[in-house]
Amino acid sequence: MRAAYTTFGYYVTLGLFGAFGLGLSLLALLAGLMRDTDRTERSFQRLIHLNFRLFLAWTSFARLFHARFHGTARLAAERQGLIVAANHPSLVDATLLLACLPEALCIFKPAIRRNPVLGAAARRAGYLPNDGGHDGLRRVADKVATGHALVVFPEGTRTPPGETLGPLRAGFVVIARRAGVPIQLVHIAYTLPVLGKAHPWWKPQPLPSTADVRVGPRFRIASDASTAAVTAWIEAWWRDPAGFPAAACAASAGVMLLADAS
Repeated sequence: MRAAYTTFGYYVTLGLFGAFGLGLSLLALLAGLMRDTDRTERSFQRLIHLNFRLFLAWTSFARLFHARFHGTARLAAERQGLIVAANHPSLVDATLLLACLPEALCIFKPAIRRNPVLGAAARRAGYLPNDGGHDGLRRVADKVATGHALVVFPEGTRTPPGETLGPLRAGFVVIARRAGVPIQLVHIAYTLPVLGKAHPWWKPQPLPSTADVRVGPRFRIASDASTAAVTAWIEAWWRDPAGFPAAACAASAGVMLLADAS
């Protein structure tokens, strides 16, 4: 009986997610005559944030999926340039982080911007395509330097099945250095692997599941730091956030922990 309920509830939830996305995209299309200003982008970022909060409220009410947030309250008050970097075990990860940040940019695969459900709203919110190259990194860095928060998943795709973490791309470190902004690390873990790389979205998922979203260290990068050393330090924390001595290893990696770092 429980299995039948979770399967039915999962597909209802998929339908609601699609309806939320289509509603946002329709609004974005209707607002197409508006100028693409910073104010317009932030307005759509807030709409996406609200939609994701409502979506998570539904999944919790339906007892299908619950999110526990640890130390994320301060993210809601961000008004400075900041890179929020997280590991990427599930398709739900972006929903979780954008539900914490009322105004934030995202880097998406170009295919997402063309998606009929999410594409129009993503474009109006100013989300940036992951088209790579130095020009792409420069455009993102210039945007972050003006005071935007940016959500990134440096693995570039979901974590491979059976792995703690996939290989990291160092572009987000380059962006932080160019923009002169701190990086905020976040660790995401699930009690069951919902929408992981081995679980296609069109198939029933292992439910109910709970996500723990935990804010970790916040830091700036020293001017003489090696990108490889900084990336290795970040990787070590993501692999073992409870056991890795982040503070003790920070100086040798060229990482300057901020006073409010966890």
